[in-house]
Amino acid sequence: MPDNLRTLLTAIMLISQTTVTGQPLPVPPARQDDPNFLQMVGQGLHSSITSPELRRLWGLTAAGTLLALPIDRDVMSYRRQLMPDPVASFGDLWGGSVASITILPIIYLVDRSRGTAADKTTRRLKFAFSSLVTVGATTGLLKVAVRRERPNQASRLMSFPSGHTSAAFGVAEVIRTLYGNRAGGPFYLAAVITGISRIHDNKHYPSDVIAGAGLGIGLVRGFKLAQQWAGPGHSLELGVTGQAIGLFYYF
Repeated sequence: MPDNLRTLLTAIMLISQTTVTGQPLPVPPARQDDPNFLQMVGQGLHSSITSPELRRLWGLTAAGTLLALPIDRDVMSYRRQLMPDPVASFGDLWGGSVASITILPIIYLVDRSRGTAADKTTRRLKFAFSSLVTVGATTGLLKVAVRRERPNQASRLMSFPSGHTSAAFGVAEVIRTLYGNRAGGPFYLAAVITGISRIHDNKHYPSDVIAGAGLGIGLVRGFKLAQQWAGPGHSLELGVTGQAIGLFYYF
């Protein structure tokens, strides 16, 4: 395992636990009614990196990954006992393509069945698309930067973090954000199965999976914070109209 990854994870863990004083962090551009894709990505990444609400998540992800590194190979020795092969096949399929392909149609069909306004559905679709594309791109960049060899050595230097896991947990967090914990529960279960299946199939170490899960959840939450969503299907915003200032709650 490259020493630079241990250094990076340690730095993330320490920074996440540090209270920043002095000059405040720069704020992202003001939210627009219809931001384009690049604006959403920029604001989402800014929020993911700078939001105090996410420091604990990033710290726990880094700490969990660091703690898993020394036992990675020991866990792989009994990986076949983690789950039955058919369940592992489902996890591989879900995280590999099904979750990412079906998430937008699921949002569209659920909103249509509920009679959700078209502009609100469009906003939700843009949130899901921009956040999950960013999860995938960030995962790919980290794979290239870290260059960790897979446990099966079949595809060299592409192990960290697990892309299947980051995608599955990203999708689960999108559903939880839009429709609440009850709706997100089954998707989180599928994401956990996906992560364990990657270990079972000898494609990833446990530390790869932990990092992928934290990355998927954290980036989606950052995009949620950037769009100032107060909860599933709701929005709390500060509005300025003429000479009046007020809070507006949309549902």
